[in-house]
Amino acid sequence: MTITPLELNSIIELVTRKTGILPRESHKMGIKNYVEKYLEQNAFTFSSYYSLISTSDLEFSALINESTVNETYFFREEKHFLLLKNKVFPDWIMKNGAKPIRIWSAACSYGEEPYSLALLTELCKINAEIYASDINTRALRNCKNGKFRSASKRMGDGEIFHPLFTGYQQSDGYYIFPEEIRKKINILQLNLAELDKEILMVPKRINIIFIRNVFIYFSLELRAKILKFITDTCLEPGGYIFVSMNEIAQIDSTIMPSNLEKIAENNIFCFHKKN
Repeated sequence: MTITPLELNSIIELVTRKTGILPRESHKMGIKNYVEKYLEQNAFTFSSYYSLISTSDLEFSALINESTVNETYFFREEKHFLLLKNKVFPDWIMKNGAKPIRIWSAACSYGEEPYSLALLTELCKINAEIYASDINTRALRNCKNGKFRSASKRMGDGEIFHPLFTGYQQSDGYYIFPEEIRKKINILQLNLAELDKEILMVPKRINIIFIRNVFIYFSLELRAKILKFITDTCLEPGGYIFVSMNEIAQIDSTIMPSNLEKIAENNIFCFHKKN
């Protein structure tokens, strides 16, 4: 069964209204293929399906699993992890000793980012409480299982940290992490567009927030809303927010909260909450 461009647009508008995500053209094709397959397999009319995803959280979640991008790898943008290793973590230990540092991977995808953070905290011998959240339930299941494809390792970026996880690679090429590493990561399903409605679940008193490669899918207004919320509600004074390198220019004075400042350490840009 084929859906019309108008029907596809109505699906896209629903996704954007509920999640803030602005799907790109390549993602729209994936959504179109998923919806058409669903209609064919379940003998649904389009109107019946639209009514279903408008009212059923379970079915809408299944659609979202097809609508979100989850392509990442271990120690992506390794300069961020080098900054943690060489400055942020040593400063924390010097000021706070064995007190756990609280880290939130706020768009964790399949989990390579929070596992990278867990491995780095072990290397640096720093106590840490790590939170990993995403809107995609399928990605979160993978994160909880701690099993990753060989493609989660990339040459050219993150390479300096490869020794931290290559020992977990199995004969079939997959990386599988044991329970002692998996249990370091607290997993949450959160919709970044509606954090104010999920305030009881949102991590608080966080010292480091990674929210990378997600602002590019949001409108300017939603970027401002999310940034203000996580800065005011989640981030401790003196804490850091990391976005991807290609998002830095999108976070300027027009959307940056007054209590947040952009800083650079050795040409590595991030954001710092003023004390």
